[in-house]
Amino acid sequence: MAGPRRPLLLLPLLAAATVLSLSRVPVAAAGCGGDYLAQLVQVRGELEAGASIPAVVDRLQALGSADQASSALAPVIADLESGDVTGAERLLATTAATLQSSQGSGCGGLTASDRQALSRVYASPALANLDQPSSPNWLQQLIDAVGNALGGVLGALGPLGAGILAALLLGIVAAIAVWRIRQVTASGRETRAAPPAAPPEVDAEREWSRALAASEGGDFRTAIRHAFRSALVSLVQRGRLPVQPAWTTPELLARARGDPELTAQLTPAAAGFDRAWYSEAPVDAERWEEVRGHCQAIRGLAGRRQPPS
Repeated sequence: MAGPRRPLLLLPLLAAATVLSLSRVPVAAAGCGGDYLAQLVQVRGELEAGASIPAVVDRLQALGSADQASSALAPVIADLESGDVTGAERLLATTAATLQSSQGSGCGGLTASDRQALSRVYASPALANLDQPSSPNWLQQLIDAVGNALGGVLGALGPLGAGILAALLLGIVAAIAVWRIRQVTASGRETRAAPPAAPPEVDAEREWSRALAASEGGDFRTAIRHAFRSALVSLVQRGRLPVQPAWTTPELLARARGDPELTAQLTPAAAGFDRAWYSEAPVDAERWEEVRGHCQAIRGLAGRRQPPS
């Protein structure tokens, strides 16, 4: 509706312009401003009674042009021409109430220069577009377009179809959520063994030297990583156990299960590696010495032939 979005600043301006028109009605008219006010009240009553909008517009234009103050009634006429009858009735009621509470309105209270000044204020560029709604930005236009399209689809489907569509969308969202939760749970449950199958450029002895250097510098996490990598690379290069890049730690231990001698050393070494590399648990020199011993034992077993089962 046009009424709620019209700034309240227009109300005193409308009243002032109405005062302008009253002050120029001939004194011979019965009651001066009261005659103008009576005509406004009569027009509002006709509008409420369902009178023809074009006829009411003609009445208002004639009433405004009689005193050369048509700008005072322009907002009312604009509302009527746009179909906003409620807004026009509200403006007429506000104008009538303002005139009834004014002192000396319409009977020479303003000079001609005062009336001209008020007309210039009302017609100034700063106030020219106060009655126009602000144009929405692109985001609002997009939201409105999506909302209208969705409303049209739901209206075409009816209550039953809309319920089925909502249930289908909810099921899709729930399925995606369950799938994602399972992914996160699985990734947390299966810790990957960091060292892959040894490429040609990886050297077990170089990894072991890096482990010792890191331990001397107090970086026991890095030392355990290099030591465990050195142990696995030794197993691969010497043919004791083939290690694949995609194996998790449980898969690594499962593949080594047929070699009890190796499993006895590999199990605590893998646990120490997981603690040092995949958790925030403290790793001190004592923990490093424990893992180092197991990795050293694995390196020694790598060169031996697996005992027959």
